[in-house]
Amino acid sequence: MTAHARPALDELFERRLTFPDFEPQERLARLVGLDDQKARLTKILGLLVNPAGLEAWAQRHHPDAKALLKHVLRRPPLVVLAGDVGSGKTELAETIGDAVARQEKIEITLFPLSLSSRGQGRVGEMTQLLSAAFDYTVEAAAKLKGTNGRARGAVILLVDEADALAQSRESAQMHHEDRAGVNAFIRGIDRLANAQLPAAVIMCTNRLGALDPAVKRRAADILSFERPSEIQRHAVLSGALQA
Repeated sequence: MTAHARPALDELFERRLTFPDFEPQERLARLVGLDDQKARLTKILGLLVNPAGLEAWAQRHHPDAKALLKHVLRRPPLVVLAGDVGSGKTELAETIGDAVARQEKIEITLFPLSLSSRGQGRVGEMTQLLSAAFDYTVEAAAKLKGTNGRARGAVILLVDEADALAQSRESAQMHHEDRAGVNAFIRGIDRLANAQLPAAVIMCTNRLGALDPAVKRRAADILSFERPSEIQRHAVLSGALQA
């Protein structure tokens, strides 16, 4: 890859999923014990990618709350899912687009960012890859922005193991290339927010404390995930082992 060549779409995203679709709907339904996270994530993503519904509701019921509505709608389109390995956050992140698509009655495309986007350590590479990922997200979402405020579709950018891409810049041992990558990530989030596009970013992390504080401050919501309880494990295993 030359210094100025933008990486191809397939270099950045392992696969792209389109919702609604029967297969992710089934996967989402199989997630046990995450009803609160499902409902909360569906609601917040719906507001982030398609705020027209909230605006119409506010106009009907709270027409004088324009300042509050503006504050809510200006939140950066970022949601962080934090919890231990095996708590279901990645599976939820990969399938929640189906619930959002059905709720908002629009088509949603998931862009799952590959960990290979960290690059090979060459100067400027990680920054270039992250910037390209947001370029593709912005370009796709811009085509879906409706003229009447209602989105014709939406894009979700999924960043798994986000602490590897957006770790805190406060560490004295942090390499300057990693620091530049975090800066690029923050610029990408701000770019989506300022353009008010039908797009959102989901970050999954096992180490919430390792994320850069500026990234956490930009999160519209941070959802916590615990390891499965005994009841949840029993529900999963009994369903899988039934004759």
